[in-house]
Amino acid sequence: MSQVKLEANVREKTGKGVARKLRRQGRVPAVLYGHHLQTPIILDVDAKEMEGVLRTAGRTAIINLAVPEGNQTAMLADYQRDVFGTCLLHVDFKQVRLDEKVTASVPVVLVGNSKGVKSGGVIEQLMREIQVEALPLDIPEHLEVDITEMDLGDHMTVADLKLTANMTVLAEPEETVAVIHVPRSVTLAEE
Repeated sequence: MSQVKLEANVREKTGKGVARKLRRQGRVPAVLYGHHLQTPIILDVDAKEMEGVLRTAGRTAIINLAVPEGNQTAMLADYQRDVFGTCLLHVDFKQVRLDEKVTASVPVVLVGNSKGVKSGGVIEQLMREIQVEALPLDIPEHLEVDITEMDLGDHMTVADLKLTANMTVLAEPEETVAVIHVPRSVTLAEE
């Protein structure tokens, strides 16, 4: 699990006009909330720094927000982009404690060259993210799933995932993560 530091300013004003003005200045409106905070803290962060955090550390990174009231430990809860997907519009941070379990969506990444794909099959990934519960520092950046041994017609379920003992998956064990299909043209040709 990676940890990054991010400078944030507390802002007084809210609203559409203020948000537009911040974006023109290269800032992104943000909010920090959590059950340890009495009221959410309204912030703004540097757009380039935030893009760097998303690109390098990912969605599950622990972010040390440097605010005037003191450092806050947080995770990225959500973010919005414009319709073209180029500019960040808003960021939500969720305050976390390193000694309390949290729930997070972890990307599922398929690795390896499957026997079934080499034989002409087509792999279909049905789960791109999976919900896990763990301490913030135990949440991985992504889960790698080795598909090397999968053959035509094989499928991999949540129960087949190799997880650490300190992580709990919140999906049903029989849910399919990936499957290797026989191409339809091969099936028709055999008939």
